[in-house]
Amino acid sequence: MIGMEIIYAALGLFFFYTAYSALRRGAGQGAALAGFWGLYGLHFIAGSAFNDFSNGLIIIGMTFLALCMRSRSLMPAGVEALPLSGSVLAGEDGAKNNSMVRLLLPLLVVPLVAVLFVLAAPWMHWHGRPLIDPKRANQIGYVLATLAGLVVAWWRLRPPAGLPFASGSALVCRVGWPLVLPQILATLGGVYMAAGVNQQLGALLTIILPAGNELAAVLGYTTGMMLVSALVGNAFAAFPILFGALGLPVLVQSFGLSPAPVAAIGMLCGFSGTLLTPMAVNFNIVPVSLLGLQDRFAVIRAQIPAALFVFAGNTFLLYVLTFFEGHSSP
Repeated sequence: MIGMEIIYAALGLFFFYTAYSALRRGAGQGAALAGFWGLYGLHFIAGSAFNDFSNGLIIIGMTFLALCMRSRSLMPAGVEALPLSGSVLAGEDGAKNNSMVRLLLPLLVVPLVAVLFVLAAPWMHWHGRPLIDPKRANQIGYVLATLAGLVVAWWRLRPPAGLPFASGSALVCRVGWPLVLPQILATLGGVYMAAGVNQQLGALLTIILPAGNELAAVLGYTTGMMLVSALVGNAFAAFPILFGALGLPVLVQSFGLSPAPVAAIGMLCGFSGTLLTPMAVNFNIVPVSLLGLQDRFAVIRAQIPAALFVFAGNTFLLYVLTFFEGHSSP
């Protein structure tokens, strides 16, 4: 059965390559960059073989190395500019329309292949057993779709053989430590659940919110998802807290909603919160650095209208579902 272990190992090898490239092209302080990505690659390859204490030491070591990294001052030579020439993007003829098609086609391949793979995965068997891990079909499909998009881009743009790997490694080095934040922040949800934060928050909200009021329950859930996501910088960390505090006991069990729309709408409200906070460094601060913008909060300011629109629309949708479900029940 094909699971995530193969993908994790491939990612680990890529980060080892990034560490090697940083060490080979860097001088002096470049060792911190190489050590950071080397430990990250080790975590992907052998993390499941280590105990929790050993994995914790790896994270502490990465944190120490991240403190030694000073964004561009630690960039190895040649990393500052991505090695992607304009002739590769524009194509041999340099025609603007043709180059746009060349760039757009690989992007369209990714969602198409991902959807087809997810639909076909349940039918893939080997000697009577599933070939793809059913619990990981979505993740595996997305990775394979991304590789398919890379193959199409390679075929259409005809870059040098090692250019995708060199460009990917250079981009990883340029983004730096914020690249690992989604993985680290996602674990906060489990930590909060283990600490009983959702139970304490649920007890507090039960006292504050009026019992049996659909609007109050919906606003408490969606607003809480947005605010907690903005506070911790990640909707995946906020979801276990609010879903355990209000989503499951109130909206699902009390008002009879299906867990699927409650979870999906809650995550969308959480995503609107990540658009409003500098805590979501990988979404809102890293693009400022990559684009060379002078205003550190330029990305957040541009996203505020869309974030509020998404939040208001999903809050209204969840209230409509709650209202009709509550009044249609016998």
